[in-house]
Amino acid sequence: MKEGQQQLHIWNFKLAASPNQLWPYISDTNRLFRKLGATPVQTTSLSRNTPKGYLELSNHSLKSYMTWTEEPYSWETPYRYEVKRNYKLGILKELRLYTECIPTDEGTKLIVKIWVTPSNVALSYLVKFYINYVIKIRLNKYLQKIEKSATGNVKPYELSKPKKLVRGANRKLETLKERLIEESKRKRIVERLIHLIRYAEDEDLKRIHPYALAEYWGEKKYSVLNVFLHASKLDLLDFSWDVCCPKCKSPKNNFRKMKKARVHLFCEDCDSDYTMDFNRNTHLVFRPHPLIRTIPDKMYCLGGPGSKPHRVIQQTLGIGDERYPQLELEVGTYLFRTHNHEGHLKLHVRDDGADNVKFFITDEELDGQEIVISRTPNLSISNYSSKNLVCFIDKLNWKEEAIYASEVSSSVDFTSLFSRETLKETSKVKASEVTMLFTDLMNSTELYVKEGDESAIGRVMGHFKIIQQIVAEERGGIVKTIGDSVMAVFWEPVSALKAVQRIQQIFTTSSSVGNAFKIKAGVHYGDCTAVNLNGRIDYFGTTVNIASRLVDAASEKEIMVSEAVFNHPDVQLYLDQHSDTFFVKESLKELKGFDDEEFKVKQIRLERPPMRLVI
Repeated sequence: MKEGQQQLHIWNFKLAASPNQLWPYISDTNRLFRKLGATPVQTTSLSRNTPKGYLELSNHSLKSYMTWTEEPYSWETPYRYEVKRNYKLGILKELRLYTECIPTDEGTKLIVKIWVTPSNVALSYLVKFYINYVIKIRLNKYLQKIEKSATGNVKPYELSKPKKLVRGANRKLETLKERLIEESKRKRIVERLIHLIRYAEDEDLKRIHPYALAEYWGEKKYSVLNVFLHASKLDLLDFSWDVCCPKCKSPKNNFRKMKKARVHLFCEDCDSDYTMDFNRNTHLVFRPHPLIRTIPDKMYCLGGPGSKPHRVIQQTLGIGDERYPQLELEVGTYLFRTHNHEGHLKLHVRDDGADNVKFFITDEELDGQEIVISRTPNLSISNYSSKNLVCFIDKLNWKEEAIYASEVSSSVDFTSLFSRETLKETSKVKASEVTMLFTDLMNSTELYVKEGDESAIGRVMGHFKIIQQIVAEERGGIVKTIGDSVMAVFWEPVSALKAVQRIQQIFTTSSSVGNAFKIKAGVHYGDCTAVNLNGRIDYFGTTVNIASRLVDAASEKEIMVSEAVFNHPDVQLYLDQHSDTFFVKESLKELKGFDDEEFKVKQIRLERPPMRLVI
């Protein structure tokens, strides 16, 4: 090696964990770079000609000042990623990092390659020493910790030392813990939450997702959310609203109060406008209350694969380039997109899908074509367009662990604890592809006559509580009750079907309540508008109107669903898996208020209708 010339450092590590187990930690470059001793980064704007997808960053501290252009990361989950930095100011000219996870019989062979070019001859030996005797040692220490975490199936914070809290917070935590247990009646979840706040890294606490923790803890999602909401009321936690860009899926805007949220927003990374959507990109996130633990908003990397866990691959292609990425996909639906095209291709991943898939990218827009591919396809991507491009494949349901505004803003726990947390009275927010469920109690008049007002009212209120509990457990919320009817909102259609199935089962089979109640339901799925009506979130639009008419057209113990709901892939899969439970009949219905059209609907029952003798 000549002084001042490019250096290449190659390290090999043998780890007992698999690539899939290691990837969440290896690909989290924000955490990784902090562990390696990097200083925080920030975006700069020194050039007006930065290509789309590239980042202009600086590393500004009392000890150093560096600025560089960072090319888009390339990665293939869970195998490899690569990034290149071109420095404009600082001790380096260029840095390139390549990381690869190769599966072995013992676990994983991790290869790390670093190409680095110092800015002058005098710095060559200093840079070489720092990389070999500081960076490598820190990396090895970090890998040992994540290997222990991955092989032990525990989160890293469970192997960590307690972190520094705000002065006096330890004493306050004990008091809040007792109050939270008393109010939520969930001691085990409360204790786990307190442990998380004491021991987790800052990166884990910037945006806490209760549903993800519920899955890891083995608890019900509804129960964990309930504890988090009560903890926020007691100022143990604080919450805010992320509004994510629909293109890059990143939380580019965050609002502590919903009334402060703006409907029309802009993403600098994608250079595009977008709007707040209650059912697609607006999520409730938590962090420790600042009087308990301060979480600094420092970032050590802005574009790594860990910042986009929904993105399974990202590749940069020059004009005429080809790529053959290695894929290992889960069954589901994905979108293939590029930075240069507005449209997308829809990929349905199935075990029996196509093994050989070729994408030829031209200057024409992607037209939404749908194809079925296997879980490990031989994929080739060719850039036949007139520009360099960055292409990527994203999971369609990219935030399954997120708590969407549509579900939580109408939940009883949330509205009772935070009654002022609603939209501005003048705001009208789109709720795309939201699912509306209406239930109706058919024999309420008969019940009042037979049992008297006092007894009947008590039983009807009890029926509301049962529905409220089931809707919450299936990730929905009660928007309002209308007489003996319930209007509920869900993030996705299959959740509404599961909820109404449970409701029907309880009121059909339970000896304590079943004989008294005859429930029918209507479910529809589509776009509508969320508004603040009388201090609560309410929904308006054709989707709501159709759902309300479907329940009117339903018969006793029947679930009337629209064709849109029935044809949803998740609903189809659920019905196929429970074909011995559901009995489906197709029919055409005229709905009140829609006199000029007939609706193709599905009448679903949980028991076969009684046979009729025709003479």
